[in-house]
Amino acid sequence: MKHEIHVPVLVEEVINGLNIKKNSVVIDATADGGGHSREILKKMGPEARLLCLDWDKEMTERLENEFRNDERVKIIQSNFSLVEKMARTLRYRPDAIFFDLGLSSFQLQASGRGFSFLKDEPLKMTYDENTHPNAKEIVNKFSEEELGEIIKEYGEERLWRKISKAITEQRKRRPIETSKELADTILRSVPRRGKIHPATKTFQALRTFANKELENIKVGLDGAWNVLEPEGRICVISFHSLEDRIVKRFFKGKVAEQKAILINKKVITPAREEITQNPRSRSSKLRIIQKI
Repeated sequence: MKHEIHVPVLVEEVINGLNIKKNSVVIDATADGGGHSREILKKMGPEARLLCLDWDKEMTERLENEFRNDERVKIIQSNFSLVEKMARTLRYRPDAIFFDLGLSSFQLQASGRGFSFLKDEPLKMTYDENTHPNAKEIVNKFSEEELGEIIKEYGEERLWRKISKAITEQRKRRPIETSKELADTILRSVPRRGKIHPATKTFQALRTFANKELENIKVGLDGAWNVLEPEGRICVISFHSLEDRIVKRFFKGKVAEQKAILINKKVITPAREEITQNPRSRSSKLRIIQKI
């Protein structure tokens, strides 16, 4: 079965931003399908090192297969929040660390874990099978008030009351088991306006909450900073305002402490040509900081 290939976003901007040298030590903290890692390796000499982290076991197995003959590459199944621990364990002193906080095409199209409201899959929405509570447990066991708070806070959904009520009413009749059942429940409760599916923000909220994504960003950035070499750089691509807000606040804090400089004063967004070729890149934002 052929699955959609994940197209990395802002590749040229990321590679320029990381400022890779021939002997660099780089961490791709969210390696995913390896799109950015491949380009990073092109800039590296034989003595350089690249550590690829990904929380998804299926993705790390694919990466291990692809890079098995490249001695510069080390691949570990790990959440990016553990970037400091992994770097210290390997005694790596990175001069460039990259985070891509987006959901991959593989996870949407082929993971079978219910990330997409366009598919009929078991409702999990977790990158690691051992993560609990998963989306199914949240929508079927959390109270209407708790659900509403999650949808409002993590999805920035205006109609959170209607949606949380519809979910709790539906599960009284029968448990919500699949992504399609959840999407249909939301679709029946909220009128569709424009191109955006009414379930979009609720799915974002459940995924973000289940995987502790916002908390992990804060921990991951702190850890990356702690192991980053002086004059080293951190590049972060975010895809929605909650993520970008955390990154922006962290970067500004380091600049205010006179510990860093911003490489890009204004956030970097994709050119119109890239958006046309890869619509997924539309909402991406890149921020770059350099340690003093």
